[in-house]
Amino acid sequence: MNISQAIIESKDNKRYKELLKLKKGNKEECLFLVQGEDLVEEAKRSEKLKELIVMEDDEVPCHLSSVPTIRLKRELYRELAEFQSLPKFMGVAKNSLQTIDEAGDSVIYLDGVQDPGNCGTIIRTALAFGYSAVALSQDSVSPFNSKVVQSTKGALFHLPLIKEDLKSFFERGYHIYLTALEGVDERTISKLEAPFVLVFGNEGQGVKKENLKLGKSLRIEMSGIDSLNVGVAAGIFMYRFRKE
Repeated sequence: MNISQAIIESKDNKRYKELLKLKKGNKEECLFLVQGEDLVEEAKRSEKLKELIVMEDDEVPCHLSSVPTIRLKRELYRELAEFQSLPKFMGVAKNSLQTIDEAGDSVIYLDGVQDPGNCGTIIRTALAFGYSAVALSQDSVSPFNSKVVQSTKGALFHLPLIKEDLKSFFERGYHIYLTALEGVDERTISKLEAPFVLVFGNEGQGVKKENLKLGKSLRIEMSGIDSLNVGVAAGIFMYRFRKE
């Protein structure tokens, strides 16, 4: 049986204001918006879907009828959605951050990555190539930002996400490999020694200087240009050093 609230009709409604804030993700409670049929259903399959959001008169599919439902006036639903083409439905999901103890032996680390599209793409690629976790520095974009969530295509429900300083991994005995223009050619390395952390830096500044001291720097040999978008570079490195 579907548990449905009264239709929210005003922008001043307290619950609606809370939903708008979830576009950036709620770091304290790890709550965030999922938009579109595929992501909502992936959240449901992963048991992470807490509430369903639909337009005022839309029917709720039978397989989602057990989820508490928020109904919005059409104009409020459109404001909440982030795409020109309105999603069939949206939802509120919860996905807890993990601790370093759950990191595993092949960790991707984002050091100050700010662009939601890059972050989401890297999380999705890490899952595709079998890495054990994605860790983020405190100054990286939230993995629960709605644009990050969309870019992951649901991968964030299947991979441990960790907020932790890189030094903590170093102190745990992880081998640290960092991507930097001044690094050695990655082709000279046959594999990364586990347990390892593979680090990708900020879109403009790269890996922080203090972090470069923690491990070995690697670069991609290129001609004609001196750098790649961090999402592209991460994809190359992750494919290159994926588990066989």
